[in-house]
Amino acid sequence: PVAINDQATEIKGEKIKYDGVDSYCYAKRAQVLLAERWAKERSDVTWVTGHPGWAGTDAVDDAFGDTKKYLEPLRSTWEGAEGLSWLMSTDVKNLQNGEFYLDRKVQKKHIAGPFMTEGSYTKNTEEDVDDMLENLKKACGL
Repeated sequence: PVAINDQATEIKGEKIKYDGVDSYCYAKRAQVLLAERWAKERSDVTWVTGHPGWAGTDAVDDAFGDTKKYLEPLRSTWEGAEGLSWLMSTDVKNLQNGEFYLDRKVQKKHIAGPFMTEGSYTKNTEEDVDDMLENLKKACGL
């Protein structure tokens, strides 16, 4: 579970303190899951997700401080924006529905193993995605 603001939040009886990095990771994961689901259910639209790569921004400075050195080499903001700009403007024939992109290329979404190159550790069940969608509906008052 992840808290959604800077106040301590109680989720299922557990006190959780807000963590911006965790929140970003959960939000990015939700985007990947939504694109996968909607690519199946609404195939008349091309659903993709993307990552700009780690760019030298104030947000990265605030989130990682001195440990950002482990993310080097950091991209410029232009380099980070370029891949996402391409994703939004390229012809649909260049995209694969439901996929996750970095640097104009499809990337693995479910990684594990000693070098994070294989596996299904981050894969969620269909029931997990159903629960997420129901929680989104409730949060939107639907």
